[in-house]
Parts: sequence; structure tokens; C-alpha cells
Amino acid sequence: MISFMANFIQRIFGLQKRISPAAVLNNPALIDLLGGRNTESGVRVDEASALSCATVWAAVRVISEGAASLPLITYRRDGATRTRASEHPLYGLLHDEPCPGIGSLVFRESLFAHALTYGNGYAEIERRASDGVPVALWLLAPERVEPYREVDGNIYYKVRQPQGGHVTLAGANVIHLRGLGGDGVMGYSVVRTARESLGLTLAAEKFGAKLFGTGARPSGVLEHPGRLSDDARQRLRGDYERLHSGLDNAHRIAILEEGMKWQALGVPPDDAQFLQTRQFQVAEVARWFNCPSSKLRDNTGQTYSSIEAENQAFYTETLRPWLIRLEQELQIKLLNTVERREYYFEHLIEGLLRADIKTRYEVYAVAKNWGILSTNEIRERENLPPIEGGDQYLQPLNMQPLTAPDGPSAPSATPALVPALSPSASPNPASVGDTPTRKRGGGNARKTN
Repeated sequence: MISFMANFIQRIFGLQKRISPAAVLNNPALIDLLGGRNTESGVRVDEASALSCATVWAAVRVISEGAASLPLITYRRDGATRTRASEHPLYGLLHDEPCPGIGSLVFRESLFAHALTYGNGYAEIERRASDGVPVALWLLAPERVEPYREVDGNIYYKVRQPQGGHVTLAGANVIHLRGLGGDGVMGYSVVRTARESLGLTLAAEKFGAKLFGTGARPSGVLEHPGRLSDDARQRLRGDYERLHSGLDNAHRIAILEEGMKWQALGVPPDDAQFLQTRQFQVAEVARWFNCPSSKLRDNTGQTYSSIEAENQAFYTETLRPWLIRLEQELQIKLLNTVERREYYFEHLIEGLLRADIKTRYEVYAVAKNWGILSTNEIRERENLPPIEGGDQYLQPLNMQPLTAPDGPSAPSATPALVPALSPSASPNPASVGDTPTRKRGGGNARKTN
């Protein structure tokens, strides 16, 4: 059935056969063109409407901002050490300005946000014609991009133009940040996968808005002992809604005439556990985006002993997979085979995991005293200039290797006996012939004959 629908849609819209049926039926633009998908709660959920939910917005924002705020550094391997390759053209491209007028943080923030909502974030690589070196990265609207795999095994990207028509880009010229996906070509959209759960969240918000918009009163009926004419019924309905609907008319006293009674029909909010439902949906959204609920400003969830512990959990569980995805994609698309042996990209995470100043300085003291860090390395981490002599590594004075290569061996556990004085050796005047004694009770030593 799915294949039949996919083939039918391909014929109708002129889509190419090589695009997989799943990609056709899950294409965001096609779904929106056909009217979108309504959830069981009756609320339509797509990437735009999902961001109107405060919890979804907070999850996308905190993950994309947290990942994009970490500096992206280009490194060069130098034997067992590494150095910043600031002279490489990709260093400034990724660290400062991927494309004219857009900084690195804004560029990567948008790329991560697209991947978090649509499941895929795209950027076109502009290369220099002479040698193919990347000179700019241009963001692409994810709803306009359709990736597909050709029979030769290579991935191509069909990009629809706003003015009409489309262009096809080779996979080597597109940065594709994928989320969780089944075929490795496209990532699953979290919003569309979680549309039933997010639909309940949006429905709860809509219910609350309607609840307070109608005076915080449940719907009901006015009972009349007799029979009203059509005109009287319409006039009564209009007068009652005008006097008692809306927040400005909340809690006004209702005056009922001719024996009429008010009969509530809706379920009271307390019985429906309206607030508990909204609270549960915060944790539900946090699960979908794999984000600690504390990062969504939810104080009822898991708490951590310190900000450092919270940031460590946030980095390990949430940010690290996204950072590695981007690093590996850049490694594949921006560097050739020869360059990969020498250069690589990595995010600088020290700022995220930085502890309070007291704990930080205590760690620095231990690292310096044991020769792990030098003074200038510590000052560099604190954004301080180097000092003369600060590149020297220190170690405790009583520490030495078991077998020092250029010095004496370490003393054994059992002290050796002092050898007897040789008869031919010259005696020490201070120890032969004169025996120094000390007066009882103190004083200077004197000789005895």
C-alpha cells in the first residue's frame, strides 16, 4: 500500500523514481501541500506549530545554542601533540565566518535547530574554482531539500528554488547534519515522529487558553422550565456570552430569570488534572529531545549537586552525539584524503565543563605540582598572557623514577650498611683522637685528654 501511494505521488508530482517511497511520503513540503497531518487530539503538528510550544522551543534552543556556543577549532597533528592550525583557510571559515555576514555561532545554531526539528540540516559548500578549497558554507532550507541515493551508490541532493525549478548538488558539496535515521540518508524528524505526544501538549495549551478566554468556566447549559421561542433563545445566548465570556467578565454574578438554572457540563480542571498534564508534557518533550528537564527550567525533575555536574550530564548525554556528528561530517566533506592525516576538527568543551573558581584553582594546583600542567598552560586556560619561565614543568622534590636514566638509582627499601673505615685512609681529625663531649645541662663542647 505504501509503495503504491508513493508511486502514485511520484507520477502526479513528477518525482524521480530513485527517491525512496519513505522519503516521498515523509517529505515535509509534500505533507504540508496535502494539508498536513492532524493528531488524535485534533491539533495539526508540524515543525512550525511545534515551536509555538514553550517546552519544544526551550529544548531546541538550549541544545542548538549549547552546541553552537562551543568554539570549533581546526587542529594539526604534530606527532604525539597537536597545535591549532590557525593558518589553515578552514580555521577562519569554521571558527569565525562560514559565509558572508553570518557568524559561526549563528550558522551552527541554525544547522543544529534544523536537524533537531526536521531531522536534517543542510549547507551547500562553495568551493574555489582553481583548487576546490571551500570558501563558504550556505545554509539551505530543509523543507526544500530532498536527498536520494543513485544507483552508483552516491548521494545527491535535489534543492527546490524559491523562484521555481530545482538544482541537483553532489553529496560532496553538501554538509548534511543528520539526526537519528534508518537508512543513513535521511534522519527522522523528531517533531513528526512525536506528533501525537506534541499534539497533546499543544491541545493542553489550547484548552488552557480557551478555559481562561471564556472566563475560566466550563461549558454548560441554561435550563428553563418552559419553552423559549427562537428569538428569545438567540437573545438569551447573546446576552449571556456578552456578559460572562472573557477574562474581563470572569466571576461576575449571573442573574437568571423565569426559573432558569445553570448546569455545568464540562469536567472541572481539578478533576481533569490540567496542571499535572502540562507538567507531564514537559518531561515528555525532554525525553523526545534527550535533554535534562532541568535545562528546560523544570525544577521538579532530576537535580544535580552542582552546576558542573549538570553541565557534565548535559554534555555527555545530549550535546556530545550532535558535536561528533558535525565533526565527522566536516571531516569527510571539507578535507581530502591527504589532509585528513594531518588535520581534524574538534569542539572546545572546557568552557562548558568549567567549575567554580575555588574548585578550578584547586585542580590547577594539583596539576601543576605533579607536572601535568605548566604555569603558562594554566594561564592560557584562564585567558591570561604567558609569563617568563612559565613553561617549566614541576614535580615534588622527593619523587624520582625507580631507575633514573641519567642519575643514581633510587635508594632501596633496606638501607645498606656503612663500610668500615680503611686503615690507609686519612683519619678525620674531628672523629679520631678527640671525643667531643657536651657539658651536662648544655653548653659548648670541650676536649678531654
